[in-house]
Amino acid sequence: MFPSVAPLRSALLVLATGKLAIAALNGHCPPLGPVLPAPTNPTAHEPVHSAVANVTAVLRNLTADLEATGVSVAVKSIHESDPLLELHHTPAQLNTNGTTTIGSQTIYRLGSISKIFAVLSLLQQKRVTWDDPIVNYVPELLQLRGETDEVDDITTVRWSEVTLGSLASHMSGIGTDLVNDLASVPKDWSQVGFPKLDEQSKPGCAGVLGLPPCNRTEFFRDFGKRHPVYAPFTNPVYSNVASVILGFALEAITNMTYDGYVKQSIFAPLNMTNTTIFNGPEDDSWGFIPVNETWFGSSLGYEDMAGGFYSNTVDLLSFGTGILNHTLLSSAKTRKWMKPLTSTSSSGLLLGGPWEILRSSTVTKDKRLVELYCKAGNLNTYNNILCLIPDYDLVITILSGGSQSSPDLVDLLLTKVVQGLLPAVEDAGKAESKPKFGGTYADTSSNSTITLSLDDAPGFAVSDWIVRGVDVIKNYGNFAALSSSPKDRQVSIRLYPTNLASDQHAAWRAVFDIGTPDELAAKDANSFWPDASCHTWGSMDRLTYGFRSMDEFVFALAKDGRAQSVSLRTFDIELTKEA
Repeated sequence: MFPSVAPLRSALLVLATGKLAIAALNGHCPPLGPVLPAPTNPTAHEPVHSAVANVTAVLRNLTADLEATGVSVAVKSIHESDPLLELHHTPAQLNTNGTTTIGSQTIYRLGSISKIFAVLSLLQQKRVTWDDPIVNYVPELLQLRGETDEVDDITTVRWSEVTLGSLASHMSGIGTDLVNDLASVPKDWSQVGFPKLDEQSKPGCAGVLGLPPCNRTEFFRDFGKRHPVYAPFTNPVYSNVASVILGFALEAITNMTYDGYVKQSIFAPLNMTNTTIFNGPEDDSWGFIPVNETWFGSSLGYEDMAGGFYSNTVDLLSFGTGILNHTLLSSAKTRKWMKPLTSTSSSGLLLGGPWEILRSSTVTKDKRLVELYCKAGNLNTYNNILCLIPDYDLVITILSGGSQSSPDLVDLLLTKVVQGLLPAVEDAGKAESKPKFGGTYADTSSNSTITLSLDDAPGFAVSDWIVRGVDVIKNYGNFAALSSSPKDRQVSIRLYPTNLASDQHAAWRAVFDIGTPDELAAKDANSFWPDASCHTWGSMDRLTYGFRSMDEFVFALAKDGRAQSVSLRTFDIELTKEA
């Protein structure tokens, strides 16, 4: 709920360190996203077995000395029913009110992972858009009153400019919090320089520290006293209150209570039977309650919508699987949701709604850019993260609680899991893709052939591409008649999947990487921005002939998904796969 910026940076440093001279291995510049179909049975492959054993040993070593902290780590492919990796650490020191053995059903407080649910709930509404002003649904915001009668851009939020999307992506410019106020802590703060406050200058509610939970009336009474940090759409500023306001909007739109809607439209379809919002589990013994933990079972009032959920490994894996399987949103809406909405001052961190998108080019053998769509959650001694990796159809959950738990610990566990598992899952994808798509395709009647093979670089390597006796790769410069670029440079061709398929056919696209690895590295070295030579997004679908693109490949598939032939549409020729 209350993010730690430094740990996020530490995770990015671990994931992204290294000299990035070229976009990917040997200067290849694949499209952003998967470069091969995700493996559908990763646990069947020996490299994954070995990686799971190694990562499990690393995790056991990292958690062995945690005498007062519980940890649950799991990784699941959406194509398999069981996790491919699962580890639970039960500490020696236990709270007698909680569980005595941590497992996949053990319940933790989630903190800000809770924020995903408000955003997802709004995305399910058919007549709502991210550009809608929030005051369309929560007009009371226009009536907020400040501490004084002074009203200007410094003291008052321009609520008419704040949209649902700006709140979802932390771009609204509003204050971070209301409940999390030092004045709520029973301590003489004048000893550290703060002025004495009268009772009207204190929130008077929190849900912890002996104070009652804050309600909606108190929110609208007090939040106008918080000044904006920026004008809307200036810079991202993490805001717990933003999720609360989105929850209020959901209630107005659906005419339902927040928890009632989420239970009906998200928990029920995904069978999330042990996830709760405003209350803890029915029985405290179902949860992990660290020694001296006072926040388990307490309600934060309205801020529970932003950080008060309770859940376990099983339910969160189901939640992540449901997202990637498009169970709760259409595939188009899900793809749109799983995209950045703004950048941050860290080149390795983008923000979505409310995704914290980690980006790394060091975790796979091909050194391409991989994105992890994550949401961290930190509440008192509970520190957690949920990550989705669309390129590999993977869901990662890390839950922890206790005096030795911290965002740093979660970041370290995540890094070890990602660095240890992703190369093996990538190998599993190659092992499944090679027999399906790799090999030589030919049409002897027209003297045409093409060979697709795998190596450590991204996608399939294209070689021996002959059409009607013409070597396409050697003559590539002759196809670029409308280009002013030099026509005698080396070209390397890689083939990548798209998400377009129809009636046992699947479309792939070729990328023509122009220049030697040294030439591409020199381009990067002589440019002030990173990966300057990587511009595939702007070069795809450029060479066309008779309305058909030269980079379009369409495979005809058997029922088992194996390619039987490939159509080179711009050449009007179909090549049959050789046995």
